[in-house]
This record gives sequence, structure tokens and C-alpha cells, in this order.
Amino acid sequence: KQWYQRRVRVCDYIKEVKAGRKAANPAVMRAIASLVSSLPLAQQHTQAFDHKSRQQLVDALMITSLATLTKGILIHDDISAKSGVIHSQSITNKKMKNLEMMTTFSRTLPL
Repeated sequence: KQWYQRRVRVCDYIKEVKAGRKAANPAVMRAIASLVSSLPLAQQHTQAFDHKSRQQLVDALMITSLATLTKGILIHDDISAKSGVIHSQSITNKKMKNLEMMTTFSRTLPL
């Protein structure tokens, strides 16, 4: 944040000097020129930046894919557990007994 505030002050100073609202101080202008010349050019680091940004994109996509896969596995396990309860032998036997009782009961009803 401190760097950003200083950058804004330098840019504002240059704009005011260009607009003629402030007189240029040679010492300040030399300090600004020295600072700007010490900064690396963006073209020198383009390849490294591209490689790093691609690697970060791959990492983010991998994390997203793994999260989706994990969620799918958890949903599958949940459905499998519920399906196991529904189709378990004891539940099936109870259902069959109830079905037989209902069938017997419905046959004995006078129509």
C-alpha cells in the first residue's frame, strides 16, 4: 500500500509539471529518472511471467477438477449407502411379507 501511494504521488507530480501547474525541481526529476531506469522492463520477463501464469492456471484447474471428482465420489458413496439400505435382505423380506399380507387381505375383502 505504501508503494502504491508513493507511485501515485510521483505520477501526480509528473502530471502537474507537464500541465505547467508546478515548476520542475531538477533534483526530484533526476530521482524519478533514476528510479524509473532501475525498474526492469516488462519485455525482459515476459517468458517467465507466461510460464508462471500458465503453471498457476494448471494448478487452479487441477484443484477444481480434484474438488469436483471428490464431490462426485462422496455423492456416489452416499447413494450407494442409501441403495444398500433399500435393497438389504432384511428390508426386502419385510417388504415381501407386507406385500403378501396386503395381497391376502385384498383377496379376502368382499367386493
